[in-house]
Parts: sequence; C-alpha cells; structure tokens
Amino acid sequence: MLRIISRSRGDIDAVMSAILGFALDLCEAEFGILFEHHGQGRYAASHTRGIPRPFRDWLDGQGVFAAGPRTGLGRLANCHRVVNIYDVRAEEIFQSDDPLRHATAMLGGARSFVAIPMMSGEALFGAFTIYRQTVRPFSAQATALAQTFADQSVIALDNARMVAALRQTATPA
Repeated sequence: MLRIISRSRGDIDAVMSAILGFALDLCEAEFGILFEHHGQGRYAASHTRGIPRPFRDWLDGQGVFAAGPRTGLGRLANCHRVVNIYDVRAEEIFQSDDPLRHATAMLGGARSFVAIPMMSGEALFGAFTIYRQTVRPFSAQATALAQTFADQSVIALDNARMVAALRQTATPA
C-alpha cells in the first residue's frame, strides 16, 4: 500500500482505484465506493471500483446527497464507527422509500456491505464502502482490514493533494 502511495505522483484517481482494488480482492467483494463527506450527513461518490453501471449512473446523477439517518452512511455519519450490514434487503429501511437504500439494493445488487469511516483527526473525511452481491456478512477480520485501507486512503488523498499543490505552485504561469 505504501508503494502505491509513494509512486502516485499526485494521481488521486490511480491511488484510489488501486486501494479499492486491493480491498475488493482481499475482502472478496464485488465493488467498492469511496464517499467524500460534505458535512451534515451529505456525501458524494468520488471514486468507485467494479460498481454496476446503473448504480454508478444513479450516484453520478445525485452529486452531493443527504444519506438518510437509517442508511449505512447515515449511521456512520452519526457514530463514526464501522457499520456492517449483513443483508441490505432484510433491514426495515429497505421497505421504506429511502432512495439510497433502494439504489444500493436494486441498482447495485448489493446484499452485504460494510461502511468504514475515513477519519482525519476527529473529523469525518468520508466513508470507504465495500459490497457483496450475496448475503455473506463481512467478518471482524475483513472489517479490520477495510479499516486499514480506509485509514491509508485518507493519507493517500492528503499526499496526492499536497503533491498536486506543489506541482501547481512550481509550474510557471
């Protein structure tokens, strides 16, 4: 992981794609999303890997959206802890009209997923989410591994932004 970060040369998309790829492989998951937190429970999907096209199109159309308080992202925004959902269709919220839960289950085909907080100090930076399209809950070992990837994602994003900023100031106008 550190090799990916050090070789990134400020390419945030390449770093995030590689990190999501490693997380998906190691956690035996079909797709992953890095959500940037915009405060007050609002998110935007900034990086994805392996996501089904209909779900990606839906997320792209949403831009910055408010996650309902009963969704995985909504709960994560409130508690800043891992939210491991065994079956997105078994929770009561699936029977409601929550658009995020509906899109996750119906457009993404997600059944089990885990949302991992990306913290920068005490502030919620975003969420690192990985999904399975079968009901197969993530183990404590898988969620710990995903937390490591989320922590490294924050470092990678900070480093890539610093490198990009340095390049911009070094480039003559």
